[in-house]
Amino acid sequence: MNLKIYKLTMIISLVISMATFFIDYRISLGVLLASVFSLFNMFLLSMSMKSVMDSDVPNTSLLMGANIIRFTLLGLLIFVAIKNPQLFNIVGVTIGLTLFLLALLYDAIKTKRRVE
Repeated sequence: MNLKIYKLTMIISLVISMATFFIDYRISLGVLLASVFSLFNMFLLSMSMKSVMDSDVPNTSLLMGANIIRFTLLGLLIFVAIKNPQLFNIVGVTIGLTLFLLALLYDAIKTKRRVE
């Protein structure tokens, strides 16, 4: 995975977190926590896909195990956000989880324009 997408995600999450800190600090904490989890989630996905693609024999059990771990971590994050509304806002967590995908989409559009 391209390192600039990770950097762009963290920059956007820090800007959103600072902007929302004075409105409600819980949104800010939710954005930061979910952004870190989202980056870790995509890192696990890229590592598991790389190991599956590099091997000669398809290793579907490794891919399934990695997916179960990834979704368990995301479920744990959402569970913690719901159980601790005094610390994390679920809207902030949702925004933080989608920031990586938005940065990925932005990079894909920018790269496509550069190729054309």
